Amino acid sequence: MRLFQPPRAPTSIGVWLRLALLGLALLAWGLMALGCGSWPALAPPAGQLPPSREGRVALYERTLRAYLAAGRLPILDVGLSLAEWRDADRLVREMDAAGVALAAVTAPGEKAIWEAAGRHPGRLIPLTTEAAGDAWARGEGELLPALRRQLGRGALAIGPLRAAGLAAGEAGERRSLVLEAVLGLAAERRAPLILDMAPGDADVGRLERALAAHPGAPVVWTEAGRIPRVEMNPGYGHALLRALSLRHANLSFALSTRPAPEPSPVIRPRRDLLYDPGGRLSPEWGAVVDSRVDHFLTASPPGAGDASAYAKWMLAYRRAVLEALTPASRPRVAYQNAWRLLTGREWKE
Repeated sequence: MRLFQPPRAPTSIGVWLRLALLGLALLAWGLMALGCGSWPALAPPAGQLPPSREGRVALYERTLRAYLAAGRLPILDVGLSLAEWRDADRLVREMDAAGVALAAVTAPGEKAIWEAAGRHPGRLIPLTTEAAGDAWARGEGELLPALRRQLGRGALAIGPLRAAGLAAGEAGERRSLVLEAVLGLAAERRAPLILDMAPGDADVGRLERALAAHPGAPVVWTEAGRIPRVEMNPGYGHALLRALSLRHANLSFALSTRPAPEPSPVIRPRRDLLYDPGGRLSPEWGAVVDSRVDHFLTASPPGAGDASAYAKWMLAYRRAVLEALTPASRPRVAYQNAWRLLTGREWKE
């Protein structure tokens, strides 16, 4: 009997099996490092929706800290519409795939908002209800009591309100008056108003007057860096947003999460101003975000709720925008500024 047996040479099958397992492990690690992996285990089980605002805020904080403890940069997405996402379970799976820790959600009906928040209390933050088009502007007498009641129930922000034509004749005057009334409520309750508005020159002027009249009303203007029509390009850009941020401390901008256009050798008018023709974050926009970082956060635009696009869009946004910012700016834009607006508290590491 031999006391020492020389190690057996691995078979060719064993070698290939080990190499395959090593390759899979490296691939998974690489995807996670790039922000492409799914992280469903990072958010701790939440149980039931706490009845108090303080309890819910503590739950949201716990979710963010779970991501940070795992070495991941969490995203707080402000303003997802459940009218586009009817399956809250699938929404949360898509959030996991993109590293979105929390999403503030709205819907046409209050019941849908609170049912989704109750099903995923550590992931979905309730907002007030949304209105189709400018229906919000046609019923000031009903709108303000409804918003006040929903904020009292626990909604952390108003909206989004889709504003258009604030300076368009008599109808625009009515919209502007209702908007100012909503801003008065936002200032009273210290609840941010999420505003979807195309950047037409006249409408921006009306918005500026309303912001100046209600300096205590926090406002988040969505889709920063994108214009709906190319002819708006001369009057809208990073210089305007920088100037607005200097004039109005209560105005924040949610960067557009729409993907960059495909690179093209032909220079043509663009709607996605956030990116240069090569599909990278424009240096000019990056410089403005870094220099005025307290005014920028992340929010999905209307239409981003499509199940096949959400995770893809948010992963592309993470790589193209967040990773292109300075290390100090990334957490501010990803979640800290939104946290401050929604909870009224500075984030503490």
